[in-house]
Amino acid sequence: MKDGRGDVVVASAIGEWRSSLEAVLFGTTDSAEIVDLVNAFCEGALGIGIDRVTFYKRGVGAVFGVSLADGRRAVIKVHRADLTDVGLDGMRAVQRRLAERGLPVPRPLGAPRALGNGIAAAEEMLESAGTSDGHTEGGRRALAAGLWTFVEAATPMLESVRLPSAPPYNLPRTQLWPTPHDLRFDLTLAGGEWIDERAEDARVTLERVGGEMVVGHADWRVENVRLDRTQIVAIFDWDSVCIAPEAALVGANSADFTSDWSDPAVDPYPSHDEMSAFVREYETARGHSFTSEEREVAEAARLYRLAYIARCEHSDTVLDLIPSDPDHSSTALLRSMT
Repeated sequence: MKDGRGDVVVASAIGEWRSSLEAVLFGTTDSAEIVDLVNAFCEGALGIGIDRVTFYKRGVGAVFGVSLADGRRAVIKVHRADLTDVGLDGMRAVQRRLAERGLPVPRPLGAPRALGNGIAAAEEMLESAGTSDGHTEGGRRALAAGLWTFVEAATPMLESVRLPSAPPYNLPRTQLWPTPHDLRFDLTLAGGEWIDERAEDARVTLERVGGEMVVGHADWRVENVRLDRTQIVAIFDWDSVCIAPEAALVGANSADFTSDWSDPAVDPYPSHDEMSAFVREYETARGHSFTSEEREVAEAARLYRLAYIARCEHSDTVLDLIPSDPDHSSTALLRSMT
């Protein structure tokens, strides 16, 4: 193993999880081979190879922090082809527009290219020492107002770029759940049927009411949006750019805007009051309130998002992958919602 290239960084992250992501995405679990693939991508897409991998994170896809051979730093995200579909170019166009508008956005570098079995894209490394706490009043208000700023800046591109719809709007009527964002989840395990029923009720409302479509960020939470106290200083996770009814986008994000799964010290779940406050503070930022029908959409989208998280949590519990706290979980929150 060539430690000088950061192979150990990759191997360590792989060893923390019992998941087949690397085998699916790269066709190998060998860290040296994976770093070779990243280096070849950078040579082809950016015209220069890497000096070393500085960090590696895995989840929906794989994210590498790299130092390039000329001293520049970049982030390489490898997307699963089954999730990216046709939206990656549109997502990067939105990312580029918002960077030009002065939002704290990493600029895309080069063009997407195949990497292993996935599609990789590069962006500049956005240095940020910001920390986030969505449970504080100031942090929550900054996140809600920042989402409105994002929507206001991005929505003019609605007709000019191809973007995916947020779930469940992107699913055929016979499919309740999207493809799991992490390959370790099995959303069909017995015992979760009551969760499916709650999600189906929410979906019926979302399909019946609808609403004005906007371009937004479907995973607007503290792990992806960094704050310096009450100022947003970095926005990440650009494959979460999507189109959705505005109230549905806000309602869904209100369900987990406090979550940072990389930091076990952070309480991931907002209270019911915090969820409602997030929606109110978004309304304040946009300058007018949602209608009664839009409020119904926001509530249904919140319920659907919580149900999805609860299904993932149920999978981890049944498969004994991650211990659960039955008194403080998405499942508990979902049960408490009327």
